[in-house]
Amino acid sequence: MRNKVDKNGPDRGLDRFDLNILDLLQTDNHLSHGAIAEQVGLSTPSVQRRISRLESKGVIRSNVAVLNPQLVGNPVTAVIESRLVEDRSVVMDRAKLYFRDVDEIQQCYFVNGGVSFIIIMISRDLQHFEQLIRQHFADNPDILTYRTLIVLDQVKTGLKIPLFDLP
Repeated sequence: MRNKVDKNGPDRGLDRFDLNILDLLQTDNHLSHGAIAEQVGLSTPSVQRRISRLESKGVIRSNVAVLNPQLVGNPVTAVIESRLVEDRSVVMDRAKLYFRDVDEIQQCYFVNGGVSFIIIMISRDLQHFEQLIRQHFADNPDILTYRTLIVLDQVKTGLKIPLFDLP
């Protein structure tokens, strides 16, 4: 029996074992294949094959350590709304490529609704933040306007994706 990730979406070829493996990996990526196998009811080689398949299909995009920015010297987080000077494809594509290469940008979303990008950016302090804003927004010829919001409290940050149809 094959389960869908979302009852309203297409079948992604993920069964309940895949979903359970993904759920476990999202919570603790250090679990051994043996520990995962024991929890989902499969053999260790089967879990290894499934994880390799999920990686090759792009379901698992990367295996990373999520750091606490405050403890590694980047305590200032800002949300930035920016609007491009024009909506031509060449400007959009150029801005996307540009923002991808800025190390301090953690997340960048190209959106609609009167704003071109929503960006999450970290910095060492407010002076560093001002330098980044000047360099990447105020002096960027592709940016028409921008608005910054300094985060006062990170109430919830995370990367875990809810998986549907888990038994």
